[in-house]
Amino acid sequence: MLTKSDLTEPTVIEGWLRDLALTPTRRNDQVNNWNLEFTIVGPNALVLNVVNPKSLPRAIMFVCGMAPAPQQVEAFAALSPQGRRDFWLQLRATLNREAVEFQLEGAAFSECPRALRVSAVRFDDGLTLDAFAHTLTSVCKACGDAISHFTERLGDVASPRPS
Repeated sequence: MLTKSDLTEPTVIEGWLRDLALTPTRRNDQVNNWNLEFTIVGPNALVLNVVNPKSLPRAIMFVCGMAPAPQQVEAFAALSPQGRRDFWLQLRATLNREAVEFQLEGAAFSECPRALRVSAVRFDDGLTLDAFAHTLTSVCKACGDAISHFTERLGDVASPRPS
């Protein structure tokens, strides 16, 4: 397990990502002590970040965001009011799971979600490579299910684009 001092630099996490056959790239931002970006390759590639938030220096956070394609926004607008409501409720039900959090942007029920973010936080006292990989998998599964929700209900137009 890691300690707070292990998270002051991203070195250990970069190594774990490489152990998982992923290629991290360091990114600079103002709200995190460090930020690593990497891509999960597949039919619907996912771009994720793992960060060490300044507000939670003993934690890492996985973040994956996406936005619908313009054609999906149009398809949503063509739904009946009940269809729009069902879309939102089913999306929330799809994303509501243990170990991950989600945020949806947009006016619920009346507009297509403008953006979607799935995240998970792990603290240093419970962080091992196994726990790291499990949390990464949980975030990826939630994002994959969100993509499926959009494509099955609004059409597959190269899937929601990463945001």
